[in-house]
Amino acid sequence: MKTKIRAAAAILAALTLFSMASCDGTTTPPDTSAESTSSVPVTTAEPAPEGVTELLSIKELNTNSEVGSHAEDNYKTASMEINFRETVDLRSSNTGFNRYDNAYYPRVKKINENLYLLLFMHGELGPHLYYATSTDGVRWNPPQILFNNAEDDKVISYTDGPLAGTTDRYCATNADACVLDNGEILCVYAVRPNKGYHDYPDYNGLWMRRGTVKGNKGLIEWSEPEKIYNGHAWEPYIWQRDNGQVEIYWTSIVAYATMYGFDEEKRSTCTMMIVSNDNGENWTPNIQPGDKNNYVATRIYQEYIGKKVPFGDYTEAVPYFGGQMPCVTKLYNGKTMIALEIQQLDKTFDISYAVSEADGVWKELGLLEEGPDNSVRSTFDGASPYLACFPSGEVYMTYTKGRDLYYKLGAPDGSEVAEVGQYAAPGTYGFWGSCELVGSHEVITAAQNKVGELHGIQLVHSYLNHRTNAPKTAVKVDGYTEDWTDNTDALFVGSDSQAQITLRTAHDDENIYFLISRLDYQLTSDDTATIRIANGEKTYYRIVVGMDGTATLSYVEGGFAKKQDVQIASAVKVLGTIDDNKGTDEGAVFEIAVPKSAVGLNGASAMQVRPELVNSDGNGKITDSLTDVSANNTALWPSIALN
Repeated sequence: MKTKIRAAAAILAALTLFSMASCDGTTTPPDTSAESTSSVPVTTAEPAPEGVTELLSIKELNTNSEVGSHAEDNYKTASMEINFRETVDLRSSNTGFNRYDNAYYPRVKKINENLYLLLFMHGELGPHLYYATSTDGVRWNPPQILFNNAEDDKVISYTDGPLAGTTDRYCATNADACVLDNGEILCVYAVRPNKGYHDYPDYNGLWMRRGTVKGNKGLIEWSEPEKIYNGHAWEPYIWQRDNGQVEIYWTSIVAYATMYGFDEEKRSTCTMMIVSNDNGENWTPNIQPGDKNNYVATRIYQEYIGKKVPFGDYTEAVPYFGGQMPCVTKLYNGKTMIALEIQQLDKTFDISYAVSEADGVWKELGLLEEGPDNSVRSTFDGASPYLACFPSGEVYMTYTKGRDLYYKLGAPDGSEVAEVGQYAAPGTYGFWGSCELVGSHEVITAAQNKVGELHGIQLVHSYLNHRTNAPKTAVKVDGYTEDWTDNTDALFVGSDSQAQITLRTAHDDENIYFLISRLDYQLTSDDTATIRIANGEKTYYRIVVGMDGTATLSYVEGGFAKKQDVQIASAVKVLGTIDDNKGTDEGAVFEIAVPKSAVGLNGASAMQVRPELVNSDGNGKITDSLTDVSANNTALWPSIALN
């Protein structure tokens, strides 16, 4: 969303210079006491010459991301912020499409700048697969059939074994997709016979369909399905490397199943892989029906979970392994990070992860060999992980715990993730989720969401908040934004209501400049924006800007605020009508200048901040700030570099 306003337009524009008394330039914190709230402007400037104000959304900012630009930063000062306006709940009651009401295992993919793909399966174990498309990731077309279990070509006729003389049907689950360099889509999914899953590995495997985008309305033309792997397989993940190699990873139980029989109680798992160097035309290794090597492809991950007696007539315990539901992402340094769930012998789930060798190379493992060597094993409780990596370096990992979908941010080198998980899709309830990087700072997270007896899908657009850069440049505080055209580094707040703000920063020798863009459908005189500037571990300066342009500065220590007598220049331009519910407002732009000497920043090379908004739409005041970033621990506030 981009809105331009000019001085000649019929909008409210205020430019006010406030003098709270004299400012002597000292930075010694004042005595703490209750804060005075009075603020009386003494000077009103003349109308500024005509200029242009751009009200930008977070989607239009943070455009200068460079690969590895935050690799040396403390990733624990980064956080994710959900965009309330872009949260989508897909179920029949909201869309009119019944196919969403028994949806499991959602996977969302960005195909190109104008097309998104959502894959999901019908029912917890299939048997059908659906897909939907969208041009913006928010408004979705009706779901279409990708795999229909009831079609005639899905019939199996058994000629041998325990089901000889009977018929069966294929079922499909766990669809995943990637976009090739040539723009084609490869979609892979696991297929199994409904009755003969245990005893007929040749009827199990991975199938693939190739999709071609037709036109610009979300139409995808799919090829006929092709079987590319034979053997028991679940939960495939597909991607293409920068060198063009396509890789598919999946959960494999096939070796133990063919050696010891299908274990009904608990199966030994590992992650296997096949690769293609011709856009999916041929795959290596090529495992054919009747394989004599237990249908083993390239085994690349497994960890020992204990010994167990296999199901059936066996009496001697054998080593069992874990390593399933794999996903991978490319790190900024060119290596590959993999995350998996580990089902222990007691059926509990943990998350493990590892990093490849240079250029994404994995060591091939033997039947009883653990690896990779650098894996971080069973590090925290959780299941069904999914990964994305921002160009700047930070890793984003989603996972389920209980029936909630969480996320953790991780170190750019893949060596660790945060100790505490945060909600990736608050309020959802389900087994599985996924994520997709769709912009330099934006991910879409897909969560299964059960309400009553119906299983829908929630899609959440979240934005990365991390260190931003404040260029050294003079800014004229007039509410016009020409001075900010090439300055796009921004922090974002907007998860708790439709109102949202972005914060951009600049500086010169004397001042820190802030530009706050507020999108708000209903502006009120009680709406405010706040910027906290850290001064110590638990002390900070607080700047509050009102809708009338009033800007006040306080020093906060021990929960008490002391108002500062400081001269602050501020300007506000409003797109809408304050305290008028008859129409829909667009928002407002605030521009302020704060003397460095007033906030302890003389000679500083960086500062740490925490932005906040108050929204008063009539249902009580909602205070929104950086999600899961403590107001009282400034050490984890994002930094702004004063370049």
